[in-house]
Amino acid sequence: ANFEESGGLHVSTINNMEFDVKEKNGTSFHVNLNTKTCSCFSFQTLMIPCAHAIAAAITEKISVESLVSDIYSLDKLASAYTDVVYPITDAVCGTEQIVEGGTGNLKILPPVTKRPPGRPRKSRILSTGEIRMKTPSKRHLCSRCKKTGHNRATCKVAI
Repeated sequence: ANFEESGGLHVSTINNMEFDVKEKNGTSFHVNLNTKTCSCFSFQTLMIPCAHAIAAAITEKISVESLVSDIYSLDKLASAYTDVVYPITDAVCGTEQIVEGGTGNLKILPPVTKRPPGRPRKSRILSTGEIRMKTPSKRHLCSRCKKTGHNRATCKVAI
């Protein structure tokens, strides 16, 4: 999605590896490819290049994949699962846990939660940096003449 958004951006070079990226509406963003930062803060937060950084990298002929953080590499993913991961047993999943510390035993209870009133949300709330993808609209197909744009009730073709 960021790569597609970077198409209509105007990039101006400030100095070596620093760029001023302007959107079509005139909003300007400062991108530094050395420090992997952008003034929209999406690049720093997700550690994935935002549309502004991608536009700057394309003009500088830098590989976009090199700007993605190492935490998204397969080596890091594999190293996260090198240690043994034990399943949670019923004794650990109980309603309360007792933590022994320097001040004595402390009971930790699960948080008191209550379902909010009303109907549950149909879609989730997007986090910072996420963009809602547009779904293509369904094409209407007439069952009588098999053409698009109308249905059987509004078909003008003679029977």
